[in-house]
Order: sequence, then C-alpha cells, then structure tokens
Amino acid sequence: METNAQAAGAAALSPAEWRFASTRRAGLYAWFSRLYAQEVSENLYRSHFADGGFAPFAGLAELGLDAEVQRLDAALAALRAEQLPRLELAADYAQLFLLDGKTSALPYASAYEGKDAGSPLYGAAEARMRGFLAERNLAIQADFREPADHLAVPLALLAELAEKDATRDDIAQAAAAQAGFLRTAVLDWLPHFVARCQQARPRFDVYPALAALLLGFARADLLFLGDLACEEGGITQNVEAPRA
Repeated sequence: METNAQAAGAAALSPAEWRFASTRRAGLYAWFSRLYAQEVSENLYRSHFADGGFAPFAGLAELGLDAEVQRLDAALAALRAEQLPRLELAADYAQLFLLDGKTSALPYASAYEGKDAGSPLYGAAEARMRGFLAERNLAIQADFREPADHLAVPLALLAELAEKDATRDDIAQAAAAQAGFLRTAVLDWLPHFVARCQQARPRFDVYPALAALLLGFARADLLFLGDLACEEGGITQNVEAPRA
C-alpha cells in the first residue's frame, strides 16, 4: 500500500500501482488471518517472530502506525527473553481466544452484537457471513472447525478479494466493494474485540498489541479504499473509519 494512501492523490493509482498495493494488502490480511486462526506454530514463530525473522508488519509504520508497530516489537522482544517463548504465546492464545467471553476476548462477531462479549454465538453475524460465502460459492476449509464469523474468516476473505481484484480494470468499483465488506464484516465489531483483548491482560502483550495493529491497519485500509472509490467515481461516498 502506498504510504500516502489517504492523500488526495490516492485516486491517481495506475493499474500497476493498484496491483502492487493489492498484493501487499492481500499478504497482510492473510498474515493476520493465520495468526488468529490457530496458535503460532514452531515454524511460524521461527520465521516471523524469532530474532532475525521476517516481520510482515514492519512496513505498517509508513501508514502512521508507528506506535502500534513499536508496541508489537516491544512485546515480541519481551517474549523472546523467555526460555520457551512459543509455548508462552500458545498459553496466551488459549487464555484470550478459547475461554468464555467473560474472561477472554472471543474472536467471533456474534459475541459483540450485544453490549459486550456476552452475546450468544452463532448469531446474525455468523448467518450473514455464511450467506456471503454461499453467494460466492466459497467454503471454509474442512479442518477449520469454527463458526463462519470467526475473525480469521473475513480476514482471509479480504486477502482473497484483494488478490483477485488486483488485475481488475474497474479499480473504483473493486475498491468500493472491498470497503463495504471491510466495514460490515470486520470494522463494525473489531474495536470491541480489540478492547476486550486489552482488558483480558494475558501474560505477554503480543496479542493485545497485534489486535491494536490490526485495527489501525483496517482503518487505514478503509480510508485508502474509500478514497479510490470516491475520487475515481465509485459508488462509495464519504467513507470514514468507524470508531469504538
């Protein structure tokens, strides 16, 4: 994504620039999705989180997310000081995402349709996501045994949409459609999930910091897509990132 994606010149993207931005966005959404879909594997920890590993999130500082990136860097540094860092991270994953909604941060949109994380699962949000998947002849992988409104699912879909739309000529329409999905499937409830991550207080700050970074990225991406949709004549108007 361009560093000045929210500037007035965002609409001047060439097809090549749109492809480049789409590829970067797809990679980031896929990375976030993978981290929420399951606990970090040994291989993923060594490749992305250990000293000298590849950090896909590093470039997000260019979007004005310096504080969020630095927070995640600091959290990972503290984790690396442990004797068994990956197991510590797995314990935090279980505490945050696999317990009840009163003490954890459930990663399901349905859990936040009420005032907090106490709403029943398999609610209207889950039904909407299943409908979205069915309309596009998509299906959740058989080995992913979670409701359709699990955070990993819309993030994976955003990665797929960005990848598929990268070669489209109608950039404005593609951006408008992606912006609409990002808002309704993710940003309508993500701030509440992020707040719960901060309140749950796992031993390490990795997952709360990751959630804050995801929210910052998603809001920046919505503005980026909204600029393209509006200024190139798309159907989306006055796109603003929702706030908690």
